[in-house]
Amino acid sequence: MKVAVLNNSGNVGKTTVARHLLAPRMGNCPILFVETINEGGDASQFKGRDFRQVLIELALLDSAVVDIGSSNIESVFAQLHRLHDAHEDFDFYVVPTVSSQKQQRDTVNTLNALLEIGVETSRIKLVFNMVEPGDKVADVFPDLVAVAKANGMSTEAVIHSNEVYPLIGTRDLAENVVNIAALKELAAKATDQDEKRKLATAVSIARLATGAKAELDSVFQAMFPAVVPAAVSA
Repeated sequence: MKVAVLNNSGNVGKTTVARHLLAPRMGNCPILFVETINEGGDASQFKGRDFRQVLIELALLDSAVVDIGSSNIESVFAQLHRLHDAHEDFDFYVVPTVSSQKQQRDTVNTLNALLEIGVETSRIKLVFNMVEPGDKVADVFPDLVAVAKANGMSTEAVIHSNEVYPLIGTRDLAENVVNIAALKELAAKATDQDEKRKLATAVSIARLATGAKAELDSVFQAMFPAVVPAAVSA
């Protein structure tokens, strides 16, 4: 399976979705980054104007996630318009969004741009990201939900706010889903206060990560009901 993650707006959690939701359930597949600035020197990073090269690399892979930065999205769409049927190289387009009005407007523009280049609605997966627990998507995203439903797109993929994501950064979420009882036992036996604090922090992160992983399992299933996800080690 090959998936593009994109939105005209930044700060919608594209990289979190790519790194923690998609790649682990797609066999820990490669993530190709389309960004202007290559801060980490990652060989899998490209600029939007080089999107043809991304498609070449994509053809060599059985499964991949392409994380398209908002600063490059215009260049990417220009390439997709120019390269006949290039949009067919992706099985799905995942569009994360958050509740701020600007991001919601940009999300509508992203959906329209995808439809304009010929992407079928069944291949567009909207993800409501960073939703506060207790909030209803229909209340927080009324206009966007209306647009999605008018185009036959699902509104079931919801990721709630969880401080575990900034806490773990680029680390694998599943690595933090550990035996909480064992950590608590170690903390109880520790005599050094700094070590106790470190272990207590690990317990807190493990609890957050366990809940986040369970939610992401459900979100992936809601987005791709016909796809059997790769096992995510815990």
